Amino acid sequence: MISAKRTIAMGFMVLVLLATGAVSAADGPAVMITDYKVEPAVLMPGDSGTITVTIQNMDTQSSEIETTTTGKNSQSETTKTSTRSISAEIESIRLSGSDKNIIWSQEGVQRSEYHNVGSLGPGESITISVPIEAATHNGDGTYFPEVCIEVDNGDNVRFPVPVKVASSKVEILEKDVPSEISLSESKEITLVVANNRPNHVSGVNVQAKAEIEELEFTPEQIFVGNLAPYEERTVNFSLSPLSVGNKDIQFVVEYKNGINSHQNALESAILVRSNGDVRLILVDAPKSVLKGEIAKIDFDVANGMPKDVKAVSVVPTNNGEGKVRILPSEYFIGDMEAGDVFSASFDVDTSELNTGEDRIAFKLTFRDIDSDRIYETEGYEVHIEVKEPQKDALPAMSFFALPAILLSVVAVVWVRVKHRRKIVA
Repeated sequence: MISAKRTIAMGFMVLVLLATGAVSAADGPAVMITDYKVEPAVLMPGDSGTITVTIQNMDTQSSEIETTTTGKNSQSETTKTSTRSISAEIESIRLSGSDKNIIWSQEGVQRSEYHNVGSLGPGESITISVPIEAATHNGDGTYFPEVCIEVDNGDNVRFPVPVKVASSKVEILEKDVPSEISLSESKEITLVVANNRPNHVSGVNVQAKAEIEELEFTPEQIFVGNLAPYEERTVNFSLSPLSVGNKDIQFVVEYKNGINSHQNALESAILVRSNGDVRLILVDAPKSVLKGEIAKIDFDVANGMPKDVKAVSVVPTNNGEGKVRILPSEYFIGDMEAGDVFSASFDVDTSELNTGEDRIAFKLTFRDIDSDRIYETEGYEVHIEVKEPQKDALPAMSFFALPAILLSVVAVVWVRVKHRRKIVA
């Protein structure tokens, strides 16, 4: 009787254990995303980045129960029970989003999801990075792409991750940029680099450029490094002009938002004057000449600087690509002390010049005695009117005077003959 009761109890226990194991196996392990991170923290439209998620098998109780009974029909009946933990079998990880504003980045890869990721035992976790890309047409805001995890032996997971997008940039602003500067003078330019973004940026670099290499910046570029959200930084350049005139300047700021490179530019201009520097002064030039004559042009070269200069030279700049002969081709003066005045003369052969008003330009170059930089003044134009020479009038007068001369000769001869006849008579 006792044996029968014991057998019934044991059988009931086995059924309960089997039922429990069946339920655990049916429910499967519980997989969850326990942590996530978006890099960069805020994307710009068109940016690439990553969503990094931590996936953990939270179910430490899931197990399979096996029961073995021996000696079922004998006095020595025994029951052996063993338990085996269930691992979470992750089949795939992908990204889903109905609006397609944040998508799986295809750059450098062909896949759009991870397959056969592997198994996670109870309590174990794994970190996975999903490449993402923000659509170029995205407006500012927060989007919620879903990280989808398919589990072979458990429930699938769909986890929305907030991804922020902002189009604000790193700006470069003028703080102190002079509108004018004198040739051979140096001035400091002060700019402000402002990070208008809600996240930090890295690799910030500011570069100064000129369309033509007639402005010298020291240094040519300044590395700023990282900028925190909404942080500003001041940078300074020293500007030295090499020639006079209006000069266009461009300042470019380059930076990185995560792995994405961006740049922004500031356009400016500065007028370079030659006041108080080494000057070219016109002394004498003819207002007009006949074509083919030699036009003599005289200049004075004055050093109005408070210091000496060297390698002073006056050069014609527009001689019709060599067609107009100007001698000398360069008038070299050499070193000049402060306050010195020297003369420079040129002979222009007008044979190849067009009739009418012609413009002949000259420039002045010199070297700074301290820095050895070469400076150049703007072209000095001399206006000369070239006239066609008058034709020789003698042939025309001879042509019209010939009949009168012949008549005079005939008249003289006739008078003499008549007079001679009277004497003979």
